[in-house]
Amino acid sequence: MNEDNARHITLTRLVPPVPGGRWLCALGIFLVTTTIFWACGVFGPDRTATLTGSYGAALFFSVVLSYTVPILHYISTRTADAIGAMGPSLKAEEAQISAWQHRVWKKPRAWFRWVLSIGIIGGLAHNLLLFGSLSKLVGDITSDAPAAAIFSGTCLVWVVLTFSLAALLDNALLLRKLARHTGINLLQPQQLRPFGTVAVISTLAVIGIQAAFPIMFIDSGLNAMAYIPGLIPTSAVMFLLAALPVWPIHQRLARAKALALAPINQRIDALGAIDGAEQDETLAPLAPLLTYRQEIDQVSEWPFDVGVITRLGL
Repeated sequence: MNEDNARHITLTRLVPPVPGGRWLCALGIFLVTTTIFWACGVFGPDRTATLTGSYGAALFFSVVLSYTVPILHYISTRTADAIGAMGPSLKAEEAQISAWQHRVWKKPRAWFRWVLSIGIIGGLAHNLLLFGSLSKLVGDITSDAPAAAIFSGTCLVWVVLTFSLAALLDNALLLRKLARHTGINLLQPQQLRPFGTVAVISTLAVIGIQAAFPIMFIDSGLNAMAYIPGLIPTSAVMFLLAALPVWPIHQRLARAKALALAPINQRIDALGAIDGAEQDETLAPLAPLLTYRQEIDQVSEWPFDVGVITRLGL
């Protein structure tokens, strides 16, 4: 990727480079957004139990924004570190590995244009569904401050989530590409675990976003259109994030195991075919073959460790 044609993901720069920077970022975003919603009257005592005065939606916006930005920074850091940890097994020069790491943080300008367009269109379309008609939408947001705040919050969440999920998907596609450059050593399967780690933490990040959706239910004025348009795309992205980085490695591991076990089984069969007195002489060469076959057979075909799978299960 040409560095002149790439730019840093702005959202990740909102995290200050200090200890606890992600927590400070989350707290800052939450305080700023809730203050704005409060100033617009969304949390006021005269609010109505409708979309235009929904404090549940406003609180959801504040929570999901304060969660998404720091978690994107965290996963981007873990992904870049994972690529660096895979260095010994990657069949590439250091300059290429460094370029892959930079791709985690910097995306092509065309990527930004497409993602921003999708986010804006998604936000406007969702608002149109919520308000019912274009005339009502325009009338409400131009005459009612809480309605304007909910409109702006919906658009902002769509843009931020679209950028964050698109960045995670792009990183997952990058790891899928790296799977073709990774050497497979069945006796060192831990070298491939970064693929599984990134897939799991990315999936958990989306689950965390979805876990915030029930916040909207604390206000009975919302209908299904408030959350279904968000649940569907996030669920689709969640499955892609889980599959894209690990499926190519799974296929290569399964193929490598089959290729490694085939000649071993042939040698074991050849030694086992000898009978009579000569059979005692075959025990010495047979034992290491059986041990080696057991070792290879126990290698998992998925690049996960027990701890990562436990976190995903919980």
